[in-house]
Amino acid sequence: MTESIVIVGLGNPGTRYEKTRHNVGAMAVQHLAHKLGEKFKVHKKSGAQIAVGRLAGSPVVLAVPTCFMNESGRQVGPLAAFYSAGPQSSGPHTLVVVHDELDIEFGAVRLKQGGGEGGHNGLRSISQAVGSKDYLRVRLGVGRPPGRQDPADFVLKPFSTSERTEVPLLLENASDAIELLISNTLEDAQNRVHAW
Repeated sequence: MTESIVIVGLGNPGTRYEKTRHNVGAMAVQHLAHKLGEKFKVHKKSGAQIAVGRLAGSPVVLAVPTCFMNESGRQVGPLAAFYSAGPQSSGPHTLVVVHDELDIEFGAVRLKQGGGEGGHNGLRSISQAVGSKDYLRVRLGVGRPPGRQDPADFVLKPFSTSERTEVPLLLENASDAIELLISNTLEDAQNRVHAW
């Protein structure tokens, strides 16, 4: 299969979770597919939903796993293998994971490569499946829970009323950040995105 940049948006399946903070990665990739005019279909080898298109002149596969977050690697591993995408591939960085991040203020977008998973079970599952933590990440800030609220409960709750008005801007910024990431060096993309 031709090498493509695989961009994975993390979330949980089903209507119960679709508007929750934990699903903002999936929401961002769905938003990008809509902007590109691409429709999702099931990828038979992995079971993930994918939309194939071009972004910034490069072939991309936009993917949303259909399994639960903590099993993301079960579908991302075969998908990355099918498209020859991964942290060790030649050419551009070819695996990009878009996910929610508690340690970043709500609405901010941050880019990085590799590093720890910070208790994010979706990232841990992908790292195990692809045999490396060295993939690119688009981290979408959802902020820390108020008071003593359990972070695991916090990310599975819908956005607050005030946050909901800001979510469209966050998804738009995430789309722009993904495009910058695949068309520039990581450092150049970080310099631009982190200044927003």
